[in-house]
Amino acid sequence: MKKTNVAGMTSIISGACLWGYRALSNFMGGASNLQTYNKMEGFEDHITLYDSLPEGNFDWVDSIPWPSVQNAADYMVNMPLWLILVIIGGILLIIGGLFIKK
Repeated sequence: MKKTNVAGMTSIISGACLWGYRALSNFMGGASNLQTYNKMEGFEDHITLYDSLPEGNFDWVDSIPWPSVQNAADYMVNMPLWLILVIIGGILLIIGGLFIKK
């Protein structure tokens, strides 16, 4: 296996583990009454890049001159971390598949 494929699979597996951990913790927190448990209710409390890094690291997003690029960067910073890991892993697997030596 190539290094990009290993990195992609590692990223996908770590994203899935992070999602599973958060889903399990949300489920266990809502276990008092399983009839009222809503899967999409706990989606807002997932860890984001903005939450996981110190506060001043994303001041550069406000100084981007193009509004569309600024909105895209703001969206990526506030996206759940498990989703970012899965997307990066998929991109690495695609790159590894495109550049395979035959």
